Amino acid sequence: MIGKGVSYGALSVINAISTGKGAAFGIDLKTEATVQLIPEPEFSVEIGGHPSESVSLARFSVEEVLRRYPGSGMNGAVIRTTSNIPISQGLKSSSSAANAIISAAAAALSLHIDPLEIGRIGATAAVKAGVSITGAFDDACACQLGGLVFTDNAKRELLLRRPMPEGYTAVIHIPPFQIRKSAFPSEKMQKMRDMVSAAYDMAIEGDVFSAMYVNGRCTCEAIGITPETADRALSCGAAAAGLSGTGPATGILVPEGRLDEFLDRFGREDILIANIRNGV
Repeated sequence: MIGKGVSYGALSVINAISTGKGAAFGIDLKTEATVQLIPEPEFSVEIGGHPSESVSLARFSVEEVLRRYPGSGMNGAVIRTTSNIPISQGLKSSSSAANAIISAAAAALSLHIDPLEIGRIGATAAVKAGVSITGAFDDACACQLGGLVFTDNAKRELLLRRPMPEGYTAVIHIPPFQIRKSAFPSEKMQKMRDMVSAAYDMAIEGDVFSAMYVNGRCTCEAIGITPETADRALSCGAAAAGLSGTGPATGILVPEGRLDEFLDRFGREDILIANIRNGV
């Protein structure tokens, strides 16, 4: 019983840690997964290009599918993933991997699982694996559905989904270090609750670009870093910029016709280019 699945990356608009409500939008970075289900209660996991990464999320993702959809006689799996999403940078690599693995496990069982249910299964697995603080249902929805999503992560409900504005390219600045979820100072983020809530309202009302920046500043303050990258991006002609997720990557939106001009000014080092993915 073998299945394949795919999911994508995303960038944050609102970090859900302080308020329980988040927002994110899809980009076309991608994760692909192959899952072979086996009767034995054993798991073999290969994360392409990252042999030292924890495999607990992959295991919990498949276990959760098997728990929710019993009766197949399958108890373990051989799991393989490949991805071009940098790990532990705030680009939703964990949500994308969980979605892809769950989709592959569903395909192996000849099941159709609703995209929102895939996100809920992944959120449960992410909390069990310790790779997410809230379950990151906003990230899971953005990765799976595309477009701009607003979610209640505590209730795991999709509140609103709409397309991102067209005509922009995502430029992602990736510094040469990572921030693990286990090291993120959640208690400091709680102190930013009022500002993050105001940014969420901005985004709901349509000012997504300002919301990205305000949210990013709040997260930077919690982490103890400056928003210098976002500030520099805006001064070089970006339409929007803000730290994504728990960082340290900064998501930047640049008008398509001004991309080369922007990169000439901002620099091309530690940069990844992606397209906004609005899905269907």
